[in-house]
Amino acid sequence: MFDFFQKSLRNKLLVTFIAIGFLPFLTLLIYTLFLSETKIVNKIVTEQFDRTSSVIKLITNHMDSLKKEVDFISSLDVMDDILADDIDKRVSRLLTQKSNDLNSDNTFMVINNDFTIVSSSDINSTLEKFDSDKVINAAAGQHIEGKTLYMFSKIYASFDKTKELGFLILKYNLDNLDIYLTHQDSMHSYIVNPKTEFSVGENISFDLNFNKDKDSAINSEDVIVYKRIPSILQDWYIVYAVDKSIALAFLYDFIRFMLYISVIIIAIIIYVSVKYSKGIVKPIEELTAITDDIINNQNYSVQLDVNSHDEIAILTHSFNNMLKTTSSALDRLEEENKLRLKRFVQLIEVFNTIIQTKDENECINTSIEQIKLLTNKSDLHFQKDNFKHTDKAYISLFVTDFENDKKVYFGSIGLGLDDFEDENEKKFYQSIAAMITLQLDRIRLIDRTMSASRAKSAFISNMSHELRTPLNAIIGFTQFMITYEELTDDQQDTMANIESSAHYLLGMINEILDIAKIEAGKMEARIESVSLLDLVTSSYEMLTPLANGKDLEFNLITDKYDDKKYKTDPKMFQQIVINLISNSIKFTKEGFVSLELVNDENNVFVKVKDSGIGISQEDMKQLFNDFTQVENVMQKQHKGTGLGLSLSKKMANILGGDVKLQSEGIGHGTTSIFTIAAIK
Repeated sequence: MFDFFQKSLRNKLLVTFIAIGFLPFLTLLIYTLFLSETKIVNKIVTEQFDRTSSVIKLITNHMDSLKKEVDFISSLDVMDDILADDIDKRVSRLLTQKSNDLNSDNTFMVINNDFTIVSSSDINSTLEKFDSDKVINAAAGQHIEGKTLYMFSKIYASFDKTKELGFLILKYNLDNLDIYLTHQDSMHSYIVNPKTEFSVGENISFDLNFNKDKDSAINSEDVIVYKRIPSILQDWYIVYAVDKSIALAFLYDFIRFMLYISVIIIAIIIYVSVKYSKGIVKPIEELTAITDDIINNQNYSVQLDVNSHDEIAILTHSFNNMLKTTSSALDRLEEENKLRLKRFVQLIEVFNTIIQTKDENECINTSIEQIKLLTNKSDLHFQKDNFKHTDKAYISLFVTDFENDKKVYFGSIGLGLDDFEDENEKKFYQSIAAMITLQLDRIRLIDRTMSASRAKSAFISNMSHELRTPLNAIIGFTQFMITYEELTDDQQDTMANIESSAHYLLGMINEILDIAKIEAGKMEARIESVSLLDLVTSSYEMLTPLANGKDLEFNLITDKYDDKKYKTDPKMFQQIVINLISNSIKFTKEGFVSLELVNDENNVFVKVKDSGIGISQEDMKQLFNDFTQVENVMQKQHKGTGLGLSLSKKMANILGGDVKLQSEGIGHGTTSIFTIAAIK
């Protein structure tokens, strides 16, 4: 889809022309489809609300006139005839006349205080009993039951206005209000009481929620408005609904016309767009074809013909100028590339020569000789003192002071040049200076490292000979005195402490010597086929007294181990196991230490688990560093070199395995896992 636009200017222009031509038509169509319909519907809603207001006003006026008529009739003197046993026909004629004047379905009745109909415009209802509850429960002189409205007015004697004679009642059928409703094919209207579901007018029911005094609703077929009728009919609503298909008939006809004519409009737009896009793109396509030919033949000296005076002609002139500039630039670039390649080769040769030097003087002298080959100058010289240089072109050398971790001035080399030709020439010689500085740092660092290594070797050698020999003598003498001399208890304890301290120092020296051997690569594993179960059992039995001395529960678990012989260095293997068990016993004050031997097809696992002090996640990361111990309460009671775990891990690595620690934190114990590959 996107390639259709990206690979063709003609397609872009074609789509642009079509879009520009079709956009106004599309905008009008969208406006007609959506906005016009919305405006028409809103206008219909406004008109129907106005219509309902007018009808409500007519109905309200009609109800008020009925009420006034009832009050007027009840006040006439002729109503005194109610007191007679045989009511005068004057009352009946009056009621009949008034009922006929209303020209509707209604009945006027007069009832006495016993609620007996003594006179009525409907002769058949005379002398019947009237429902007293209707009169008693009437609010403000009216009562609605179903679709019948009852209006009441008290009758007082003309000769005594305090004497009640009875009631004048108007029984009014609400269907009479249908004359105020509109009856058209495109419009439906009715009056409804949502509580009783009685309605007046057309028998049409819309799904409406009469939860407001007035509101509107729009469905797929009708635009509906409703409004509450105040006063007497306050629980009744008048509803008007307009058929949308008829109200919007003109709009829909216009939309159909627009859709029909759109086919013709689109065809015209496409024809014009294709014609003009082709005319615009054709000269560009010709220019592109000639450009491709120039690229394929690598002939940048060609010039294009100009056959017009428009923007394409300006583009062609610019293209011809670009070809001239490109041809000239390519020539210069080729020369520069040759020079840069030569410089690059020279730089590599200089670097390869400098890196072979062994000391500082050789490095400086070799560098000067190499720079002479680059510059063809013979008056290059090295200047040690740091003062203003007499040469205009020189490079300064700064080496690293490793003790203070900073750069210091070493010297500078005068290049025998009046000045650098440009910034690139200066950067070239600065690169050579960087090479010389790196080699000087390398030489100085090697010398420093060798000196440190020699000092370390001398220290270890002295410690081996100067410390181990007297310590062995001390151990021997203390053992002799404890065994053969008659010593007091205090003297025995003193000798025992001397022997224990000597053994401790001898063990520390042995660990340091082992670390030094490993780092020097002089400790090698002596692989042989051994029984790992025997080695682990021996280690367990060796350290059982140490655990019993602290009243610890010490268990050996081998039920998940298949007793097979594996190839490893038994001495290193047992030393690692002993180190891990010793650590657990040392840092477990109470509880248990368990030693478990497990194997699978690929590995053998030695797990030492304890209920000791535990290790935090932060401290666990540094426990395998040399001479590192974690500060805690137990550590203060058991001093050490901090080499046990580090030495165990290094030995495990030599055996092709590893040592890892697991702990849930301080106070939750520790699990040490020694893993080696199961090599049979």
